[in-house]
Amino acid sequence: MAAEAEPDIRSAVADHLQGDLRLYRRLYLAEGDLLEAKAALDEILKARIRIPKNEEAPPLLQSLTTAMVVAYARPWVESRGQSVANRTVPGALLRSLTKKQCAIHDFLIAYRNRHIAHSDADILDLHLRLYPDGHSAILRPYRAPFRRTELMDIRRVILKLEDAIENRCVELRCTLPNETWI
Repeated sequence: MAAEAEPDIRSAVADHLQGDLRLYRRLYLAEGDLLEAKAALDEILKARIRIPKNEEAPPLLQSLTTAMVVAYARPWVESRGQSVANRTVPGALLRSLTKKQCAIHDFLIAYRNRHIAHSDADILDLHLRLYPDGHSAILRPYRAPFRRTELMDIRRVILKLEDAIENRCVELRCTLPNETWI
């Protein structure tokens, strides 16, 4: 016996408000992404993981850094597939950032694209030596950990963007239906 689909509890929204609703949904998702990025960043700061000189960052630090960068970038990187929300957060929200903070934002997106989400083997200094039963490799580290001051700068960017998102949500709540599921 097939399970019955759950009834949709959402109310219909007038056609002229569909754009606002899709934007609000994206902003709601972005709030969660930034909260996740900030939580990973705070764990890095709290853990105070020591990095021995001339060695790769410990796996925990690499994992938390990856989580932070991926969660931070998610709202700004166009998603694939169908969605009930806009594909990205509007770039206009970046207007609240200083020039330095915009550079940090751009760096994090590029870092996600080049080093975390994709291998970008073209930019790596990778040397392989193959053997019948395996291989050896020399790979110059390209994912250096963020310094504490850089992490604090990133945290300030996240806080500013959280404020900009909340302000935009306040504006949208003035036009969208309230006190009903939409």
